[in-house]
Amino acid sequence: MKIVKNTFVNEEVLLDFHEYDSCEFRDCRFVVLGYGPFVLNKCEVINCTFNFGGPAANTIQTMSAIYHNNGDQGKQLIESTFDNIRKAAPAAQA
Repeated sequence: MKIVKNTFVNEEVLLDFHEYDSCEFRDCRFVVLGYGPFVLNKCEVINCTFNFGGPAANTIQTMSAIYHNNGDQGKQLIESTFDNIRKAAPAAQA
């Protein structure tokens, strides 16, 4: 679903399968479940948080376990994953 030029204030906003274009988010809670892609295009985001559930939460928990339970090798693996994310070109937009 594409949403254009909307303002969201103090709301829970589902991201999966949504494209937000030129929207403003203020004091919102983004929810990522990991069931589908999403796009935030030219949006202003002020004081918002990301909350993860479903498969997305499982991924975060797995990465956290690797980081905290596998010594220096686990830390290096997760840090290199974040380095790869930082270096990657942005994904093509829907």
